[in-house]
Amino acid sequence: MSTTLKFYVSTDRKRKTDQQLPIYIRVIHLRKKAEGKLSVIPISEIDLIAWNSDLQRFNSKKEKLIQYNIFLNELQNEFHNYLRSNVSQMAKISAKDIRDHLLSRNFCPETKVIQAVNDYYKNVIEPDADKALGTKKNYKKSINHFVQFLKHKKLLNTTVKDFKRKHASMFVDYLKSDIPLTDKKALNSQTTNSIAKNIRPIFKKLYLDEEIMINPFDGVSVPFKKAVKPRLTNDYYKNIVALDLTKTPVLEVYRDYFLMMCYTGLSHCDLFNLRDYEITKGRVEIRRKKSKVLTIQMLNNQALSIINKYEGQIPEQRIIPKKSLDKVNQNLKLIGVLAGVHFPLTTYAARRFFRQSIYESGIHEELVRKSLMGHSVASDMDSHYFLITDSILLEAKDKLDNHFNSLNE
Repeated sequence: MSTTLKFYVSTDRKRKTDQQLPIYIRVIHLRKKAEGKLSVIPISEIDLIAWNSDLQRFNSKKEKLIQYNIFLNELQNEFHNYLRSNVSQMAKISAKDIRDHLLSRNFCPETKVIQAVNDYYKNVIEPDADKALGTKKNYKKSINHFVQFLKHKKLLNTTVKDFKRKHASMFVDYLKSDIPLTDKKALNSQTTNSIAKNIRPIFKKLYLDEEIMINPFDGVSVPFKKAVKPRLTNDYYKNIVALDLTKTPVLEVYRDYFLMMCYTGLSHCDLFNLRDYEITKGRVEIRRKKSKVLTIQMLNNQALSIINKYEGQIPEQRIIPKKSLDKVNQNLKLIGVLAGVHFPLTTYAARRFFRQSIYESGIHEELVRKSLMGHSVASDMDSHYFLITDSILLEAKDKLDNHFNSLNE
C-alpha cells in the first residue's frame, strides 16, 4: 500500500481563545495513520474560505496565504525526499516516524506591517455589518496616516515582529509634527490619541494570532484636554421650536430631525433606521448601532407628535424621512443662525440636550437614565437586582412630557 501525506484545516479543533483554526498533516503508511499539528500560525475563518481541500492549498493571492502554500510545498518535497532516502527501510518505518520527521521543521510566515494593517481593514473592519459607515471611515483615515508614517520612516519592509514600542512612539511624534517636505500639518493631541487608538486593535489581533509577543501600542496614549463644547440652552431650544419657517419650508424636516433627537436622545443613524413596527404603544426598544447597547423608553408626547406628522408618508416604514448626516448638519447650521444660536448647531447638541432634560425633569435613577440614553449597565451592581419595568418607563415619560410642556409654554 502506498504512503500518503495529506494537509487539512481542522475545523473541529478551534482555539478557545480566539476561534483560530490549526493546520494538520495526516500520514498513512502500512495501513497505519498518524496526525499532527503544524507549527504554523492558525488561520481565521475568513482565510478558511480560500482553502481548497482537493488541492490542499490556499487559493488566494493574499501574501500570508501564499507563504503558507510555499511552506506546504516545501513540506511535500521533504516528504518525497524522505521516502526516497529510506526506500529500503520503509517496512521498518512507522507512520509516526514520518510524521515526527516532518513536524520537526519550524515555520512562521514573516508578515509585513503594511500588509497586516491593510489586511485588518479588508478582513475585519470593512465586512463588519455592525460598524457604522462613519466608524469605518475613521479607521481608514487612521490606517492612511499609519501607512504614510511607514513610508516617511522607510519602514515599508518592516515585519510585525520587528515593529517595536519605539516605532509606536515614533508614530505619535510623527502625527504631532509638521513636515514641510510633504506638506504634512501637525495634528492636535486629541486627534493623535484617536488615531493611535484605532491602530492598537490591529496589533492586538496580531498578538492573539501569536504573530507577535507584545502589542507595541499597549500603554501608548496621548494626554489631552477635552474641549468644552457649547451646549444648547433651554432658551435656544425655545427659539428653534418657535422659529417661523414659512419662507423656508425645506428646513422644516431638518428641524423635526433635530427635535426628535432632543426628545429621544437617539443618534442620527438610530433615528432614520427606526421603523414604525419597532414602536408598540409608544414603547421603543432598539440596540444603538454604534455601541450595540439596548435603549428602552416610552416615547414622550412631543416625539409621538412628530412621528404622527409623517405617518404613512415615508417608504420602508421609516418614522422620519431619510437624510444624510452631512445634509442634516448642514441645514441645522442654517436653522441655528435663524434661531440666534451662537455656535454651529449639530445633531450632537440634541443628544446632549436630551441628557440635560432627563436631569431637569427629575429623573435621577441611574439605570433609568442609562436605559433612556442607551448607555451600558454591565458594570452596575443594581442591574442585577433592579428591573426597569414599563411602569417605571411610563413615569419617566410623564416627567419628560411635563418638562417639555413647560419649555414650550
